[in-house]
Amino acid sequence: MSEEKKLRFSRRAFLKASAAATLAGSAGSFLLGCAPEEEVTPTDPVDDDIEVELPPEPEITTKFSWCGTCGANCAMVGEVVDDKLYRLKGNPDDQVAKGKLCVKGYANIKHLYDPDRLKVPLKRTNPEKGIGVDPEFVEISWDEAFELAGDAYNNAIEENGPHSVVIFSRSHDWLNRWQNAMGTPNRIAHQSICFTTYDAPWSACAGVGSRPWTLDIRNAKYLLSLGWDMPSKAKNNQAREYFEALENGAKAVVIDPRLTITASLADEWHPIQPGTDLAFCLAMINVIVNNELYDKDFVDNYTIGIDEIKEEVQEYTPAWAEEKCGIDADTIERIAEEFATTRPALIPNHKRDAGGPNHTNSWRVAYCIFILNALVGSIDREGGHIIQRTPSMPGFNDIFPPPDFPEMEVTERIDGFENHPLIAHRQVGDFATVSQGILNEDPYPVKAAFVRKYNILAFPNAVEAVEAFKKFDFVAVLDIVPSEMVQMADVVFPEPHFLETSGIGVRSYQALYPQIALREQVVDTLHDTKGFGGIVTGIAEAMGLGHYFEDVSSGEFHDERLKTLGSSWEELQESENGLWADEKPFEGRTEFDTDSGKIELYATKFEEHGYDTFPQWQPKREEPTDEYPFYYLISRPPMHKMTESQNNELLMQLYDENTLIMSEEKAQEMGIAEGDEVYVESRTGNRIKLKAELVKGMRPDCVCVEHGFGHWSEELSLAYQKGANDGDLIPTMTAQEMIDIKDPGAGGAMNDFCVKVEKA
Repeated sequence: MSEEKKLRFSRRAFLKASAAATLAGSAGSFLLGCAPEEEVTPTDPVDDDIEVELPPEPEITTKFSWCGTCGANCAMVGEVVDDKLYRLKGNPDDQVAKGKLCVKGYANIKHLYDPDRLKVPLKRTNPEKGIGVDPEFVEISWDEAFELAGDAYNNAIEENGPHSVVIFSRSHDWLNRWQNAMGTPNRIAHQSICFTTYDAPWSACAGVGSRPWTLDIRNAKYLLSLGWDMPSKAKNNQAREYFEALENGAKAVVIDPRLTITASLADEWHPIQPGTDLAFCLAMINVIVNNELYDKDFVDNYTIGIDEIKEEVQEYTPAWAEEKCGIDADTIERIAEEFATTRPALIPNHKRDAGGPNHTNSWRVAYCIFILNALVGSIDREGGHIIQRTPSMPGFNDIFPPPDFPEMEVTERIDGFENHPLIAHRQVGDFATVSQGILNEDPYPVKAAFVRKYNILAFPNAVEAVEAFKKFDFVAVLDIVPSEMVQMADVVFPEPHFLETSGIGVRSYQALYPQIALREQVVDTLHDTKGFGGIVTGIAEAMGLGHYFEDVSSGEFHDERLKTLGSSWEELQESENGLWADEKPFEGRTEFDTDSGKIELYATKFEEHGYDTFPQWQPKREEPTDEYPFYYLISRPPMHKMTESQNNELLMQLYDENTLIMSEEKAQEMGIAEGDEVYVESRTGNRIKLKAELVKGMRPDCVCVEHGFGHWSEELSLAYQKGANDGDLIPTMTAQEMIDIKDPGAGGAMNDFCVKVEKA
């Protein structure tokens, strides 16, 4: 009997009990440490450290905000007594939150009141840097912090050129203007190790610059998950909609090497061999097109390329795929038929699922997923992937026209991201290649860095990343807590928590119609912090670039944008629910932003840039060997946000240390018992030490580590030395190696290597 048959089983009867348990995090009424079923009132103290004596009938002030934990940005309502935040809850009128928050959202109160928060600007006095090295910080004024940073960046520019300054940050209007004023091409963000493998096919096939984030899961009747695991991650809207779909009778099938919560709730679970989802998908396409099971009306009217797809897919039969992925040919054929004929059908995806940046062939999986969703008419249709409806508003430079920017003399980047034309316009970057670029000074040496809210533990091979950052003459870091990246800084700029700030947030994760959420300052600023725009402006002024920010203000920016929608900042603040919306019935697109105006299943845009126009079979980069016999899986616990939340008291009560999750059967063969300490090592030469956690729902040839742990900053009093950093084992690449892979999405291949496990 095959391993796939041994491990497959149905769990439909488990739905109600498991849903109730999981939804405690994503839909419960929750007040910082109180169990969801307990009745709580605004008079319950949040924390002993901030408890205040309250009158019998306290005056409650309600404030609107939206969550800054993840990109969903769920709209929330804060209840405040005497300027102390006592309760957070989801905004019921928000498309995304629908009155609920996930456990991470509710726990933001603990983050706001974390005693370890950065409170004042800091200057390093110890020139030595590295893991476990005390920076010997001293407190300084904001003026001194700006002056130190301004002088350092000017020196780097004068001696080595603007390209020697590297910015590590997500996009931000103030930041982008500062970058252009300096003239550096190097603003680097994390998306290549997150989701750009999905950006490439959406750009080539549908003309969408970045993949859409709205999924109409609740209306789907057939949900096929290829590693998609958002219910397990407590992603608020996706978790809720998954449960709603199942309760409405949708069939759920999960293809995943590991029995996740998502899989345990499904009708079927099939533990596929890692890195072979491409074979499974190609065989599904083969079955659907050869039997003409696709949505003929949608395909004929809104797509081109079906004839080319039929020709290309003939060799990829279910029998061929069985040999590659370990799932029976009959099962593949049945799932393909069910998926094609049970509509609306949907293959949901998010970030690091099968089409994410896990393997060198993952962009091809993402391409297949796009084709499969298109074949069943689930692109911009109810029950499918929705191209989010967002309001059209003027940009930053439209409202505040800048002086002329200097010509960018050097356009090559330190991470080589300009070599990926389908996604280079997004100006994000490649964490998988940047450390090698810095260390090898390829294509040039870099001298100064600016880092905002990126921890060094988020980089592949964080041990190598530490060595890369040691090469900078100067590093400025903006953060909320004293992370590992802060320990590498020369100057630290403390930012406020999002609950101490104001602004507007455009709905994107569940944008069936245009909607904007208000963010009010929920509580007064607790520490000597400054907002991001103020910090960027302060540094720019110290560099002599202040004229780029004259008469620029965030308040006017928000107000002017809202006025174009017939609203205003004042009107939004006075609204009853803190939301602006242009609600209208959903209508699917009939034209797409491609040369043909249709969805292009056979993507000539790929051909123009030298990539395959059809996702031909390509094996993963690395297979198990005698030296490294295990596939390495990485997951994320539902109560944590990457490496950002391990100092949160509530969340650490729920999950305070990661483990090596492995098959109980395989562990017994190796003499490893539950709780034994083991070493895990990869070809990076790094190894991590973890306790073993033995499970039945795992392929014997796989091991898994949850992301986010292994903090070595002693100033993180709760997170320090809990668990190990999964990313230490992830190999990096040079920019040329990334080019040679020929992945138009420049994915980091975060799981495309194998490991060995030894008892410690």
